Amino acid sequence: MHDRRREARRRTRLRPAKLLSQAGRFLCDCTMVEHSPHGARVRAFAPVQTAIPDELFLFDEVESHKHRARIVWANGAELGLVFDSLALAVETQERHRIAGRFYAVSP
Repeated sequence: MHDRRREARRRTRLRPAKLLSQAGRFLCDCTMVEHSPHGARVRAFAPVQTAIPDELFLFDEVESHKHRARIVWANGAELGLVFDSLALAVETQERHRIAGRFYAVSP
């Protein structure tokens, strides 16, 4: 398989993240396995074949920012994402809604 990345990936260790819909709704928890400024490989904790749209946001809980992203490949629970935006700041209120207590419960 030919590697078409623009930059080298960096491995991460149990870096928590969340997949969000384009409307900002919680889709599932995930772990960022590798990342670069232009994309990431994540391991989703949901059935990715049916529950995850092709275009979404990846919320990085460590850095507290999100990227608009597209799924470019999927293999089981692992997804390859390419970022369509630079890191976007996440305001405190949105961060609590996304990652605070009871984050997966829709109002």
